[in-house]
Amino acid sequence: NGDDNDENNNISSQNMRRRIALSKSITLVESMSPRKRLMADMLLEKLKQSAPEGNAMPSFRLGIAGPPGVGKSSFVEALGMYILGLKESQQEESCFHPEKLAVLCIDPSSHVTGGSILGDKTRMSNLSYHPKAYVRPSPSSGTLGGIGSYTYDAASLCELAGYQMTIIETVGVGQSEIELAECCDLFLLMLAPGGGDELQGSKKGIVEVADVLVVNKADGETQTMARKTANEYQKAMGLLRKPAGWWGGSKQHTDQDMNSTDKAPTSPPVLLVSAKTGYGIPELWKTIIQYQHYTKSSGYLSEKRRLQNRYWMWKYLR
Repeated sequence: NGDDNDENNNISSQNMRRRIALSKSITLVESMSPRKRLMADMLLEKLKQSAPEGNAMPSFRLGIAGPPGVGKSSFVEALGMYILGLKESQQEESCFHPEKLAVLCIDPSSHVTGGSILGDKTRMSNLSYHPKAYVRPSPSSGTLGGIGSYTYDAASLCELAGYQMTIIETVGVGQSEIELAECCDLFLLMLAPGGGDELQGSKKGIVEVADVLVVNKADGETQTMARKTANEYQKAMGLLRKPAGWWGGSKQHTDQDMNSTDKAPTSPPVLLVSAKTGYGIPELWKTIIQYQHYTKSSGYLSEKRRLQNRYWMWKYLR
């Protein structure tokens, strides 16, 4: 028993040192100091060179955006706890099952003082204490688009640190703030009950780039309104055109990959969830797994990452 306790203490201390190292690395990446920016670039280059060849480590980036007050932080905790609570027996062998989860929360910065409360983590009390989760709040530092200037590099650091899934939560965004799409593999847009009608869903902008739409707060008095909102957006989604290869749609899959009960959708799905009760979370996770499987097997995911790398390279140069 004494040896087991010593071994557990060693593992805990190693995990703590890794968390501290990751936190310091993200702080270095987010620094505005030219000297520290140079150090951050050298760190990222060295870590990428030491990473497994062929990107053997499975990783997935889930971006979550939505208007202020829609319940993004509470939803992230509900989803994160559900994912980490899944047992191996509940997952198929071929399914994506992250053992470690990282969350990057972007908090708005004051235009008056330049400071940021960084309060999103307080709504993730259970997830923050989970030994297999890492929650990092970061300021937007006045950057438009819903994310920070170096959120893409921070997500890369989380992947290189061994977190198989990274969730990026934006600040409260509007219709035109879509830069998160250049930083994640799946863009999940959260909507509030009564947040719009069919015309609102047909408008271009953030709805157009979303891969999955989720209507939160489908519980209690707002449940009926949430169902009505989901129906309105579902009608509008049929008018959107997604790029070739989206959700693996342009590739021919085998009968084993594409059976009659598990086909890829032709338009972004609209789902109902409740972060408060956990309603709809299992169905949403199944949809995320399907997206990850189809886009990875079709090559769309790797092509999307390549275009994202080019986008951020030119943005950093500007």
